[in-house]
Amino acid sequence: MNLGLFNRMNLKESSESKGMYSEWTSLSLAIQQSGEDTQSVLEKFGLPVSKDITVALVHQLASNLGITQPAEPSHLSSDKDVQWCMEVICFGLSLSLTEHEAIKDCVNVYCEWLTALLPNPKICVPQPILDDPNLYSRKMISHLHYLFVPRKGEDWPFLYQDLGFDTIHRQAVFCHRVLRTLQQIAHESKMLERDTWEALLLFLLAINDTLLSPPTVKDDVADQLCERVLSVLFEIWLIACAQCFPAPPLWKTLRESCMNWRHRVALVEQWNRVNLALTSKVLVFMYGPSFPELKIGEDDIIPPGMSNDCIAQSWYRFLNTIGNPVSLTKPKVISQTQKFLQFAISTDGIADPCQHSCLQALPLIFLKAIKGIAGQVDAFLGIPKSSLISLTTSRSSAVPQLTSTNSGPSSASSVSCKY
Repeated sequence: MNLGLFNRMNLKESSESKGMYSEWTSLSLAIQQSGEDTQSVLEKFGLPVSKDITVALVHQLASNLGITQPAEPSHLSSDKDVQWCMEVICFGLSLSLTEHEAIKDCVNVYCEWLTALLPNPKICVPQPILDDPNLYSRKMISHLHYLFVPRKGEDWPFLYQDLGFDTIHRQAVFCHRVLRTLQQIAHESKMLERDTWEALLLFLLAINDTLLSPPTVKDDVADQLCERVLSVLFEIWLIACAQCFPAPPLWKTLRESCMNWRHRVALVEQWNRVNLALTSKVLVFMYGPSFPELKIGEDDIIPPGMSNDCIAQSWYRFLNTIGNPVSLTKPKVISQTQKFLQFAISTDGIADPCQHSCLQALPLIFLKAIKGIAGQVDAFLGIPKSSLISLTTSRSSAVPQLTSTNSGPSSASSVSCKY
């Protein structure tokens, strides 16, 4: 074993990671251990027995959801009934990906039951969940973490190679269903308690960290879901800012987590997307309606009714979530994370984590980050900038445009060099 790498794995946090929340407690350990305290009781029994129980039960539960036949009221009438079934569903979500039908049933059941948080819950939701939707929803959300986690003894690259693209694609579809449900709840629910908001944000941080912290492997599940899980995290975080502003420990954890994902192009794209959206609102209340507008098209992710103070606070905090952008030019800094160090220790022929091939994307990531910052500076100067294209997404259809009827000459741009 490379002793130098071993020592680096045990280093305390760097000065860069301390940042503006240094006096607050981080929840990073909690998201790294997410799911460990919610293991199903079926884990204590043999896999064949537990699997047979799970497959039979979740199929029965899924049959009355109204997906393949008319929905029926649930027969689960007591807390004990619901909690026992949830133990089984929790185990089902951790089954091997080859059991995709059982996993699909588990996902469908929980997504339907989570409608208890919506104004019009589905008829199939058990009455105990309707009576205390926040408590049960927090438990369901914590169980859904297993859907995004590599199975014991497996890793995403091996899953992709051994199970095949079709199986991995199916898992991604299940993950998309969960993310859509959580987005709907965040947008439409009127009954979310602070504890539920925090559980939701911690869940999103945990699944992003699980998928995005390891070095990038082309076409694995993390690669497929990267942009999606990040966009959902940031969008729901913004809604939480408007509804139940996250506490400093959550902001600190978001910043620490994002700094572990800086080798992902999608992180900077989504970071630019949020920053530009918030900047467009900041300009309005700072300089008034006569100031040149930063138009972001239809991609306005800022919740309606968000106060000016909340927008300003969120803008400043999001701006600081990826640390010093200059670090994006330094592979040794970006790879100074536990996942990269673990990769280097466990991989033959790799002497240092900064040698991973995914770090070759850092010049592009740095370019996008600097263009995003330059775009914000130009927006504050009232200067239109066509170089905002492709800052917020790899797709050309969602391009924020900065327009002005009375702007300064292009030579006055904050970044005058050609990109």
